[in-house]
Amino acid sequence: MSIWIRIALVAIAGGIGAAARYLIELLLKSTPLGFATWVINSVGCLLIGIFSGWLANTDCGWSEQTRTAFTLLSMTGFCGGFSTFSSFTLDSVKYYEAGQFLTWLIFGGMTIFVGLFGCALGYYIGKHL
Repeated sequence: MSIWIRIALVAIAGGIGAAARYLIELLLKSTPLGFATWVINSVGCLLIGIFSGWLANTDCGWSEQTRTAFTLLSMTGFCGGFSTFSSFTLDSVKYYEAGQFLTWLIFGGMTIFVGLFGCALGYYIGKHL
């Protein structure tokens, strides 16, 4: 499969994921601040876990190219467009599953800390431009 087909699969599914995220935000617009984001991130984590676990434990007879296309569509594309937090949590689970507990703690903690700090710093800079 060419790189351009891979990019197209990610772009199409990513657009669908982003549209699904926006739809959920619209549906939950009257809820408290942050609730829609929490729902989206929680659903995204559940979905990427289901897709990844299914691929890891299923011998469905798919070729490697079909498995790659499914991964690009479902996880990289849809889940990435829907919630990048889901990709972070999957990476964290993989460290944990591999027995790399210190890396799991550092990666998880630093991602959250740096993300919050970066957002706060960016917000401050943006307000003062």
